Amino acid sequence: MVKQTYYQRIKNRLKSPLKFILVIIGPRQAGKTTLIKQLFKPVFYSGLLAALLWQCANPVSPTGGPKDITPPQVVKSDPPNFSNHFDKKKITITFDEFVTLKDANQQIIISPPLSEKPDFKLRGKSFVINLNSELKSNTTYTFFFGNAIVDLTENNPLAHYLYVLSTGDHIDSLSIGGKVVSAFDLQPRDGIFVMLYEPGNDTVPPDSLPYLVRPTYVAKTDAEGNFNLRNLRDEMYKIFALNDLDNNYLYNLPNEEIAFIDSLLKPRATASPSPSDTTAADTLTGELPDKDTITGNESRKDFFQLRMFTEIDSTQRLSDVKTFKPAGFLIIFKFPALHPQYRVVNKEVDENWCMEELNARRDSLMVWVKDRQLDSLQLQVADGDSILDTVMLVINPPEKSTRRRNQPKTKKPKPEKLKFKTNTLGSVMDLRQHLVLTFANPLKNYDFKNATFITGEDTLTGAPFEPADTLHRRFKLNHQLEEHTKYEILIPDSALFDIYGITNDSIRISFTTKQLSDYGNIFIDIECRSDDHYYIIQLLRSETEIVRSQYIHGSAEVSFELVPPGKYRIKAILDSRRNKRWDTGDYPKKIQPENVYYFPAEINIRANWDISESLTLP
Repeated sequence: MVKQTYYQRIKNRLKSPLKFILVIIGPRQAGKTTLIKQLFKPVFYSGLLAALLWQCANPVSPTGGPKDITPPQVVKSDPPNFSNHFDKKKITITFDEFVTLKDANQQIIISPPLSEKPDFKLRGKSFVINLNSELKSNTTYTFFFGNAIVDLTENNPLAHYLYVLSTGDHIDSLSIGGKVVSAFDLQPRDGIFVMLYEPGNDTVPPDSLPYLVRPTYVAKTDAEGNFNLRNLRDEMYKIFALNDLDNNYLYNLPNEEIAFIDSLLKPRATASPSPSDTTAADTLTGELPDKDTITGNESRKDFFQLRMFTEIDSTQRLSDVKTFKPAGFLIIFKFPALHPQYRVVNKEVDENWCMEELNARRDSLMVWVKDRQLDSLQLQVADGDSILDTVMLVINPPEKSTRRRNQPKTKKPKPEKLKFKTNTLGSVMDLRQHLVLTFANPLKNYDFKNATFITGEDTLTGAPFEPADTLHRRFKLNHQLEEHTKYEILIPDSALFDIYGITNDSIRISFTTKQLSDYGNIFIDIECRSDDHYYIIQLLRSETEIVRSQYIHGSAEVSFELVPPGKYRIKAILDSRRNKRWDTGDYPKKIQPENVYYFPAEINIRANWDISESLTLP
């Protein structure tokens, strides 16, 4: 007979592993083992058993083998895809593997929209749609799933799956395709709702449809801005694109972008997919038109471009009023002001109590208060006869002492010095420009006669600066700069005084001009098909930075000379309103945003090179 150990005897008597563990870690007979062994063995065996149990309870994915990149496939659907005479409350789509939903509320689009959103559920390998609203009779419905259906293991999407059914005796098969772009720069817009309306509405005027009525059909643009509204009836439709911020299919927020086409559209015939083809016609991609010499408002019978814009609230408002040192304030309007005005209402002031400067856009007004004793002002701000607001300003607040209690008084602070800036880029000056000094405040007295002007090897007494504005805040160096030449200007201290008596320290300005060979030139021969059109021609660096701009009427030759090397784009704006700026649209007034066009290729300007291009505009 084989003698059993202590642990074997205990294990045979106890059926439960938990009781076995408790006995092991319980008290042992004293004297048989040392104290260290008594403590170590129970802990060791308990940890080993726990690890084994954990491994059994937590299976891990097997390693090795290629990664699964195959999306789930539809095995069957009930009722079958492209069914007629649909009269059920539930749709079941079964896949060849377990699936899950990703961003279902954003990805899944039902057209026409239902009055109440359905419930989406997963049951095993099936995706179940429970309809919570009645479907219209004799209507074709499309369920576009985008990338909402992904497999459970690797999140591989069943891209752009489309399920179609009809409550009537046939599936409608017409479609409308196109592209949605930003009206300002023609960039494609992703995730935009494109909506169709039947204009024959007895209760709502056609112009009020996007405000009050949900669309009859809806699609969503892809990353390239393309859309395709499928399975349409043979009707005329109004079309809109909407950046629907609250996902209610209504144009009801002031910052929602919109696009529209004035005329009614008729869908075109497309090849009908086979009823057994569950993934046919499952993409939103529309057909793109052929490229022309320009990119702009491309259109043809089966393709429509929608240009999105944000309507501007034309009501003038006061955006902000800011104070600046030593005694001034800045009034900022929401829109360019026709007749900006302000009035002090809490005290009497002299007729010439301030100096003001309106910027070129006419949307901000800088005001310098001459009397620094005016500590507070209550202003009434207006644009013409329209009073915008009344504000209280603290113009010259007392300086807060930073000295702690019982801390000895320090020396008097240094007097404030005159601040200015130049238009040089570092120590390099553009050959196309004059040197300009811009001071923080208007100057009251200035004397450049004792300044030193060093040009190359020559030293002159007096710098030929002259005022560049009526406030005497900007001064231009009236001297023709030569290429590849070093210049230096020395202005002695106390030669310049602003309206507050602040004067300058010694000023030293050094810069070097570029060479002509550092630049390139571009010449554009522009042919306009209509001599009545006015265009703004812009040279852009990146998508938004305007480097140069010219205004033309009809055909013309435009030149941009002395351009720094780099990559540029040519943009043309059809200035329909002849105000020398791009204007957005206005849907209530049925005004489209002004058309823009781009030269199709990016232009690489090199140093010491001339480039000639031609551009044809409508």
